[in-house]
Amino acid sequence: MSKSAQKILSTAEQLFNQHSFTGVGVDLIRDESGCSKTTLYTHFKNKPQLVQEVLKSRDLRFRQSLMDYAADAQGLDALERIYDWHMQWFQADHFKGCLFVRAVSESSAQEQEIHQIAKAHRLWLRGLIAQYTDELDSAQELSAIFYHQLEGLISRFLVEGYDAETAAHSKKLLFKMTACFQNSAE
Repeated sequence: MSKSAQKILSTAEQLFNQHSFTGVGVDLIRDESGCSKTTLYTHFKNKPQLVQEVLKSRDLRFRQSLMDYAADAQGLDALERIYDWHMQWFQADHFKGCLFVRAVSESSAQEQEIHQIAKAHRLWLRGLIAQYTDELDSAQELSAIFYHQLEGLISRFLVEGYDAETAAHSKKLLFKMTACFQNSAE
């Protein structure tokens, strides 16, 4: 990808995250990225395609960052790292909730590619969690609980703001529940 295309993608992602998909037009992206409209349309045929490419790029970075953070951990250690990675994300200055959820909520039913990218992102995360719970007792239940807890915290911390005490309490409850599942299987 050319430097100008990368600059457009980066600028668009920042603006979409900061404002919204519907609130940001191609003229603002053009102005903020410092490229011409011709350059923008040379790389991206229209705004929906630009949104799709932003989501694909963000998905790749999200996956890589989370996998690097979990590294070689397994089982409960990996789940703890996934949880901690999310807590760090929730504290970031740029945290505005899940960009994939926002993209789906702001897109039309005709923009199926956006929906598919967002769904693939979510399925990947659920699959990653399931991979780390696979060897544990009650794996499917644990995987679902863990995934739903993270999803809920995305919304909670977006609305209420990050709270370290809530994050620690949520983590304690989540792993206490996990221990109960493991103990009940014995």
